[in-house]
Amino acid sequence: MAGNHEAVAMDCEMVGLGPLQESGLARCSIVNFYGEVLYDKFIRPEGDITDYRTAVSGVTPQHMAGATPFTVARQEVPFPSSATAGH
Repeated sequence: MAGNHEAVAMDCEMVGLGPLQESGLARCSIVNFYGEVLYDKFIRPEGDITDYRTAVSGVTPQHMAGATPFTVARQEVPFPSSATAGH
């Protein structure tokens, strides 16, 4: 992601992890005020995926095969001076 942005919007898709189906990040999409895509990647969460929640998330095992590891994605998406609205 390049440049500073005054406001961004973020949407995340989640999958279920482990026997308790705890939520884990599986996709992160970020756009700026003008709707330009700043970031859109599938993210490999830490933990064993036990429910892809495909009907809601659209995420499939194929998406996770080439997904960015969570620890890498976390470094790719800094927002030191942005107002972020997310869901």
